[in-house]
Amino acid sequence: MLLAACASVTSPTGGPKDDTPPELIHSTPANNQKNFQGRSIELTFTELIKLKDAKEEILITPSPGKDTKFTVKKNKLIIEPQNDWESNTTYSISFRDGVQDLNEGNPAENLRLAFSTGPVIDSLSISGYLTETFSEKIPEKITVALYQQDTFNIFKHTPTYFTKSNKEGSFLIPNLKSGSYYIYAFDDKNRNLKVDSKTEKFAFKTEPILITQNEDSVTLNLISIDARPLQLTALRHTEKTSRIRFNKGVDSLRITTTKAVSYFFGDTPSELIFQHNLSKADSIKVNLFAIDSIGQKADSTFFIKSSETKYPAELFTIKEVSAIYNNSKRSYTHKITYNKPLLAIIPDSIYIRKDSSTRQPILPENITIDTLRHTLQFQTGTIAADTSKSNNKFPLSLVIAKGALISTEQDSSKRIVKEIKFEKEEDTGLVSIKINTTQKFFIIQLLTADDKIYDQVLNQKEHTFKLVRPNEYKIRIIIDRNGNGKWDAGNFLTRNEPEKSIYYKSEEGKFTFPIRANWEYGPLTLKF
Repeated sequence: MLLAACASVTSPTGGPKDDTPPELIHSTPANNQKNFQGRSIELTFTELIKLKDAKEEILITPSPGKDTKFTVKKNKLIIEPQNDWESNTTYSISFRDGVQDLNEGNPAENLRLAFSTGPVIDSLSISGYLTETFSEKIPEKITVALYQQDTFNIFKHTPTYFTKSNKEGSFLIPNLKSGSYYIYAFDDKNRNLKVDSKTEKFAFKTEPILITQNEDSVTLNLISIDARPLQLTALRHTEKTSRIRFNKGVDSLRITTTKAVSYFFGDTPSELIFQHNLSKADSIKVNLFAIDSIGQKADSTFFIKSSETKYPAELFTIKEVSAIYNNSKRSYTHKITYNKPLLAIIPDSIYIRKDSSTRQPILPENITIDTLRHTLQFQTGTIAADTSKSNNKFPLSLVIAKGALISTEQDSSKRIVKEIKFEKEEDTGLVSIKINTTQKFFIIQLLTADDKIYDQVLNQKEHTFKLVRPNEYKIRIIIDRNGNGKWDAGNFLTRNEPEKSIYYKSEEGKFTFPIRANWEYGPLTLKF
């Protein structure tokens, strides 16, 4: 009795955890059944089940409608199509993780069902994997789709056949009939089975794939780019300016006006500012032809004029855009942006300061100005090394003296001093590359771990990146099909594919590698 009184009360354990997924016992129609004439589909499992994101996880191709109904009754799943099944058509259903056991949520494994409403089951398939431009990460849950008509538009139409990629970036579309198919992929965030041309990543192949046997090596490379048609969306006048807004960034412009007027981009390439000094009765006719980064065009004619609206006065400011070192040649390139049109540049006020009394001028031919993007670039040429061992109170620097830049409003720039620090050979490492390729044009990029370009070379099958600062790095290859020395996004509407990028991956499966002082990495042999 004493022992019984001391015993503690506990809840029953409920037995061992259920790790067994539900298994399919019976289905109507049966797998690979022909001449199915029923309306609904019924699947019976070994245990009670539940659904998880059925409309996302259970993929039926060809689609019988996005409002197809999925109902669970104990251990049964009933599928009622929105539209009637098409005659003489093979349907394929992939359940992915959509069917799970009721208690533990174990998904049914590798569950698929195929049936035909006619006398033939189509049995061909297409499979492959996805990559993402400018990222080594594997994209998952990406919709991969097929279409057959030349007039199909991925931004307007919904596909007949589609699936979703898995965690490894692989995809499979089964039960296809022999024929020619176009393939594309997209991150269908709004679940409308169309590519949102502003926000959704997408990939496409411009040439059709003829399927007479299983196709198992298709690669699709996703890009993130605003593919909307370029449009002028707003025109606003103030006392001294007229501001034009586009729905996206502009890559190039051609402008003609009835009277000379200065113009430049605003804070972004989606805004264009015309600066004028018009009376209220005057106006200037503007013919504008603009092109975006994927070659889409906009052609507009409008008038700029003065209004009583006053724009707040701004101080003349300068900001650094980039600082690029060529350590082997001991040269330096500095790029800045300014917020007002320039009236004058005083070259004598822009120089390299070596010490308290020695200057190296920036020659006028080494100053590049882009009035449209309001940027200035200064190139130093070779800077001789300082062999003095004395304590220098004035380190090597680029100096933009006060008043070196004067705006059209007669205000001038403040003094800017940018210290220049070249790397010493003993403090840096090397990265050696060997290329094995049939490609004629390609770009080899040495990237920092956060994907910033540290250095790059074009079309060199053997190269050593020298004087590399200790850090973590990546190697990226861009297949430069048109040989213009830069990556091009392509355009679905003109049937021009994006240029492909490839990341180096070590045998250990890592994309980054370390560089330390007096360290040589490689030679790396890259084959593509």
